[in-house]
Amino acid sequence: MADNAESRSEPRFDTVEADCLDIYQDGESFRVLASREECEITNISKHGLMVRCKTTLATFERFRLRMHLDSGNDLTLYGTVRWSVPDGSGNYLLGLLLEDTLGTDYLLWQNRLSKLLLNQARAGLDTSRLTASV
Repeated sequence: MADNAESRSEPRFDTVEADCLDIYQDGESFRVLASREECEITNISKHGLMVRCKTTLATFERFRLRMHLDSGNDLTLYGTVRWSVPDGSGNYLLGLLLEDTLGTDYLLWQNRLSKLLLNQARAGLDTSRLTASV
């Protein structure tokens, strides 16, 4: 999938260091679709993530995501797979849309992202790269 910045509804920020995550099937089974050993966050935006995984997920599949933070806390978020493409190395790039769902940590996610961007702006860094842990 081409990364066309002009067609984006909001900016994407590359991550240098990222928290690990597990992706579960939405529903009662909570079957693991992709574990923290299989996935890494490659970039983030206000409403989503791009992740690189060893397994693919179906487009429009609903998921529950557990993001494990360096602080020891976890965030629980829900969303939908928007797209999935092979990355040429045997892995897949996935576009994940995060949803503002009652009973999730969506507001904490938004707050965390805002703090990272504010800290970066204060440091005078280029806002196209995040160097802090996401």
